[in-house]
Amino acid sequence: LHRVDRRQRQMCIRDSHYSSSGKDLPMKVVDMFGCHLPVCAKKYECIEELVLNQKTGLLFSTAEELAEQLLRLFAHFPQDTSELDRMKENIKDQMQDNNWAKNWQKTALPLLSSLV
Repeated sequence: LHRVDRRQRQMCIRDSHYSSSGKDLPMKVVDMFGCHLPVCAKKYECIEELVLNQKTGLLFSTAEELAEQLLRLFAHFPQDTSELDRMKENIKDQMQDNNWAKNWQKTALPLLSSLV
């Protein structure tokens, strides 16, 4: 494998982190989606609350499935990034109405204003 330049990275592979929701949701996926980066995520009970398979990322159950996904996605990289680009656009569409500033206005600001 050759070294991938920081600007060439188009995908992030992350493990799970325990979230405050009480479910094992990978909050790094939310971080990656905020940067419009598709993810490969291990398939488990509630992951589809975040990752829409084939739409905003890819889900895998085994190391072999992950390897197949990565080979498919990067077989012709950087000349052909159509699948990554499609997922990135889906993430942008999904995040358009769900960004930090809008969430702040809707959730945090009213809460904090009520305390003042």
